[in-house]
Amino acid sequence: MISFPRVIVITGTPGIGKTSISKILAERLNAFYINITELIKRENLISSIDTDKDAIIADMDKLSNAISRIIDAASHDVIVEGHFASEVVSISFVPEIFVLRIDPSTLQRRLQARGYKKKKIVENVAAEILDVCLVDTIKKHGVDRVDEIDVTEMTVKEVTDEIMNVLDGRRNHRSSGVDWLGKLEKNGRLDEFLAFLNFL
Repeated sequence: MISFPRVIVITGTPGIGKTSISKILAERLNAFYINITELIKRENLISSIDTDKDAIIADMDKLSNAISRIIDAASHDVIVEGHFASEVVSISFVPEIFVLRIDPSTLQRRLQARGYKKKKIVENVAAEILDVCLVDTIKKHGVDRVDEIDVTEMTVKEVTDEIMNVLDGRRNHRSSGVDWLGKLEKNGRLDEFLAFLNFL
């Protein structure tokens, strides 16, 4: 049985389109939307700054507590979006979790177009190839709550429609069967990507 308000987690590798999809979904559901990066900055939930990666390091306990307070006070569905969103939403809220996936070649081009530094691009592409977000999410919340969607060839509307189908009970959670390593090997591009990732 689905309880209301629902907690809906949208996660995936940076650059995959989580924010655009989450904002549209929030409009469709009249849901309260939490962008984790914005919340960290707004409430100064920072433990340190990684100058090498040009990134802020969140205080995970404070962040998790802040999200829990928002959810506890919510009268509408809550959407929590971020690449480590599943780590900071308590399993006690029984969230619906959507892990968005994207072809590594497409991700690489997107991040390059956004002006990401090469080291950051390599880290994110490696994380996508190795299923990092998916594995971490399943490890914490279990496979039954997790829906994996390959968004590579999908529009924002198509992705939000897919998510709505799960939320409305028109289909069950499922895996998209992503196997980026297998695809790269089949297409003869595995050595190329391994050389690219060797930058780390």
